[in-house]
Amino acid sequence: MHPTETIVRQFHESWDMRDPDLGAAVIAPDCHFEDVARGELLQGPEAYKQDYHRWRTAFPDGEVRITRVIVQDDWAVVEFVNRGTQTGPLHSSLGAFPPSGRRMEARYCSVMRVADGKVVEGRDYYDSASIARQLGLVD
Repeated sequence: MHPTETIVRQFHESWDMRDPDLGAAVIAPDCHFEDVARGELLQGPEAYKQDYHRWRTAFPDGEVRITRVIVQDDWAVVEFVNRGTQTGPLHSSLGAFPPSGRRMEARYCSVMRVADGKVVEGRDYYDSASIARQLGLVD
C-alpha cells in the first residue's frame, strides 16, 4: 500500500475504531482541513478531535465505510459512506438540533495532501441538505 494511502486510511478508519487520538496522530500541527459544506476550517489535531466528539455525540453509533482511495504522489481522494442515528444533539454552523432519533447515510469525498507522514491539508465534500432531510430538519 502506498504510504499516503496508509495515512489517509488511518485518519478515516479511526472513526470506526472510536479512537480520535489515532486519527489526530496523523494530522500535522499546522494542517488546514476545510469542511466545505459547513464552510468551516479546522486547524490541527485538536480541532479534529473537537469535530470528532461533536459528531460522535450526535451519532454515537456512527460509522465510516471507505469505498475507494485514489492516490497520486502525496495527494489522496477518499470516497466513503458515513452512517449513523442521531440520538444526541447535533451542533452545526446552522445551530444546535436536538436528537431526532433518525438514521442518516451520506456519501463523502475527502481530498487530502500528506507530507512527512502527516495530513497537511484537506477538504471534505458532502451533501449537507441530504443529511438535513434525512434527520427531518428540512422538508
